[in-house]
Amino acid sequence: MKIVIGIFFLMTIGVGHSYSQNIILGPHNVLIRTKKYADIIGTAYLYPSWATGTLTEKNGNVYVNLMLKYDSYKDIVELNQDGQILEVSAVEYPKFTLTFVEPGTDKLIKHSFLSGFDIPGFSRINYFDLIYEGRLTLLKKYKTSFLEMSVANYGNSGEQKSFQLDILYFLIEQGKFPKELKLNKRSIIEAFPKKGASIESFMKEKKMKGKTEADLIEIIKFLDAN
Repeated sequence: MKIVIGIFFLMTIGVGHSYSQNIILGPHNVLIRTKKYADIIGTAYLYPSWATGTLTEKNGNVYVNLMLKYDSYKDIVELNQDGQILEVSAVEYPKFTLTFVEPGTDKLIKHSFLSGFDIPGFSRINYFDLIYEGRLTLLKKYKTSFLEMSVANYGNSGEQKSFQLDILYFLIEQGKFPKELKLNKRSIIEAFPKKGASIESFMKEKKMKGKTEADLIEIIKFLDAN
């Protein structure tokens, strides 16, 4: 069901383009009236609970202090506004951020999601997590698939439903086609064949194998500076 919610600004911050929680929600946003994803193993969400975040309109207006969830299966943002849950239009809101407190710690995990990239296999309204930005840009994609399989248990059969998450990484370099990177040394060197020796030397010096996201980010930072 489409819903139009009127304009109600609580407070304008700064020069005039940041707004507090009660925000404009245009006609493209959808009110969720039924429970989603019942009886499915796994989750479609990046985080199971609501996280503090921001939404940025295509005209640049930023709405802050929001309660958001990211549904990586539908690749859409959900907004909890006064108990009403809405799916936010990716066309109207091409950018959002999430700040999540890691359970049991005080560690803040911050994400900045953007759309508008020309990456094969995806549309320009798909969201990517920006994990490094410089002359080189490194994006992370949470790609969640819905799976159904027949199972048999003690003579009974049925369908088992589950979500499967795959993490993809893409490198964007100005004037070049985006490249998918894997978490291994070979993939990184293939993306930068002329800098293979430098990459090898840097990884040896830092005692890294290139098999973690942290390693990949450090290597991209090194390449961006050299």
